[in-house]
Amino acid sequence: MAADLRGQGLSIYGVRGKMNIQIISPLRMQWESVYKDVFKEHTVVWTDKPINLPEIQIDVKLFMWADVETIAYLKNPKICRYVVFVRRYEMFQGLWMDADWDKVDDIIFVNDYLAKEFEKTVGIKPHVVYNGVDPCNWTYKDRVGGGKKIAWVGFINQKKNIPLALQIMAGLPRDYELHIAGGIQDLQTWHYLEHMTGALKIKVIYHGQIPHEHMDRWLDDKDYILSTAISEGCPNNVIEAMAKGIKPIVHNWNGARQQFGSFVFDTVDKAIHEIESPQYDPKLYRHCVEEKFGAANYNKVRDIVCGL
Repeated sequence: MAADLRGQGLSIYGVRGKMNIQIISPLRMQWESVYKDVFKEHTVVWTDKPINLPEIQIDVKLFMWADVETIAYLKNPKICRYVVFVRRYEMFQGLWMDADWDKVDDIIFVNDYLAKEFEKTVGIKPHVVYNGVDPCNWTYKDRVGGGKKIAWVGFINQKKNIPLALQIMAGLPRDYELHIAGGIQDLQTWHYLEHMTGALKIKVIYHGQIPHEHMDRWLDDKDYILSTAISEGCPNNVIEAMAKGIKPIVHNWNGARQQFGSFVFDTVDKAIHEIESPQYDPKLYRHCVEEKFGAANYNKVRDIVCGL
């Protein structure tokens, strides 16, 4: 019976129409307001932990993270329809290997490569829905090439691969500037950044961690968004900059080409070539966001959650 219902886009624990949905997210993220809007036809309760709510009959639990609390909760008897996001860092923590995935109706990844790795291990094919950004929330400008300001956004840690960013800067003329926005998570990487900035005689400006509500303004005078990480899920910092018409220069981490196509580089020389190239098309960068990373991606998640 359950298999027949799921084949129709339904669950034995939920039905189409107005639903009571519990969204579990211990972190307050920039996408929270958008999810509140796309689920406005339903009754939605947000909680930090996957607690049961005896005062309301929940039809669906949407777990925004496959964290310790989520994995532990999935060991309990199933009480409704479950939808679980699995994030990049969670894949490498390995906790998901102990989860009872047979109790989960739908699993969502934001990265094609990680979704395939999950499927190979667990035998369940997840959905892939890229992170969504509403381009209307980002001030677009018809930019031209030739600018010298390169934005680099993210926590300063080893995964983000600061050494690659510095080597790219070393190969560019000295009037280029690397503008870094992000908190310091790893002091070794920070000290390396300070040391090599002087050794290479390059211009690096550290702005600290920029509140998300100020990021649109901070990016306004930047010409490129550089992503040098060795691993990403689906980086909002790149997508948000592209929505403003800023050219992306993205390192080839696993899954990058599926998301960013020709904007991906393999070598320092290739990155330098793309930065110095006169080819600069802000309308194309904005259009890419609208087509692959737009607000419609939130609707895709809504349809998965509601069993449509």
